[in-house]
Amino acid sequence: MGTSSLTAPATLEDCARIAQANGIHTMECFFTDTWGLPRGKMLPIEQFLTGAGFSIAQVAFSWDMRSDIHPTPWAQMDSQFPDMHAVPDLPTFRIAGWTEGLATVMCDMEDPKTHEPIAMDARGMVKRTLREFEELGYRVSLATELEFHLFTRDWQPISDKTYCYSLDRADELEPVIGAIRAALTASGITVEASNVEYGQSQIEINLKYGDTMTMLDNTILFRHVVRQVARQHGYNATFMAKPINGGAGSGLHIHQSLCDLDGNNVFAAKDSDEPIHSDIMRRYLSGLVAHQLDLQAIAMPTINDYKRIVDYSFSPTQVCWGLDNRMVGVRCVTDAGPGTRLEVRWAAADANPYLVTQGYLQAGLDGLRNELPLQAMSAGDPHADPTLRRIASSLNESVQNFANSPFNKEAFGGIFVDTYTAMQQTELAAFAAHVTDWEFNRYHDIL
Repeated sequence: MGTSSLTAPATLEDCARIAQANGIHTMECFFTDTWGLPRGKMLPIEQFLTGAGFSIAQVAFSWDMRSDIHPTPWAQMDSQFPDMHAVPDLPTFRIAGWTEGLATVMCDMEDPKTHEPIAMDARGMVKRTLREFEELGYRVSLATELEFHLFTRDWQPISDKTYCYSLDRADELEPVIGAIRAALTASGITVEASNVEYGQSQIEINLKYGDTMTMLDNTILFRHVVRQVARQHGYNATFMAKPINGGAGSGLHIHQSLCDLDGNNVFAAKDSDEPIHSDIMRRYLSGLVAHQLDLQAIAMPTINDYKRIVDYSFSPTQVCWGLDNRMVGVRCVTDAGPGTRLEVRWAAADANPYLVTQGYLQAGLDGLRNELPLQAMSAGDPHADPTLRRIASSLNESVQNFANSPFNKEAFGGIFVDTYTAMQQTELAAFAAHVTDWEFNRYHDIL
């Protein structure tokens, strides 16, 4: 029975029927850490169906991406590192399309004593923000657009040439790319297209636009599936933003629009003759532009991401917006009826999609509520406009902006801002202390 044809289960009894019909013996239970990495446990299906959930250490939200523990406001070294409780979100139950006998589910993370959501859990943040939109009479539709690079089993690029949109190259890679598409489809994720991208060894697979939580959950699962299926076919896949010197970087573009409670796209309204016809769309856009520098450390969370932001690379380097222009930070697709939307292009492919979306949604809310001033539209080449603010050129600079932003304290909560800042400061210190291959090769035989 294909997962894509299943009605989302509402109860454990629904999950049991689906599991029995599909020979499921193991559950892969996900949550996503602060770095955007899937974490969790594998449960026998019988244990999952008891409904008990499972416990896991809260420090998972503040360790580094290699699971090394450093002191943070969230988890000091004398904190005793208590547990949090994972509660499966049953409507996200689905059959894993990349292997036999496995199903997956996303989990909400709670305090085991109070049953309150964990303050560091970005998935819970987004759920709360979506309720704020509903109180205003809106629902958010979203699509993520991700690129990744393929490498051989021993981590060599599969090509040193660019074949953007080449069907010959796509046909050559179809055994692995086709298998990824098939696994996604069998996992209930609708694929719209795939193509060879602009960088050497770079691929893009597009997923169907949908409601926000489903799309974000699908994005986490998408990255997981890509890695799993690539390995099955003798490749490695990475969502690292800039894995190859001189190559194109991989981005996480987030397309978003607002609908009223009847499902009508309110960004498609024609309230004026301005380039952005919809008043609601224009106000939402004003928040995205106003808070880009606040949010950059979330959208570009690794040191490597700053190698991607190069002029004329289709990775925006200024705070700007425009219409159908792929060099601006926010590309506004207008006059497209139900497809009218904003495409925010700043984020890197390795960013946590829940956190990035939380930031963008809160920025949009700020624009809706406060009608922030909107800078002039950029037409033509934004890189040639000296009046535009440039985004931060290093992780250190963007972390300082993040830490000092009152907006971020409201959008993410004080404990998150303080902890994320400490995590990033640890990452920066580790990099500063490391002697790189570039340094050695540059200096060792000369100095």
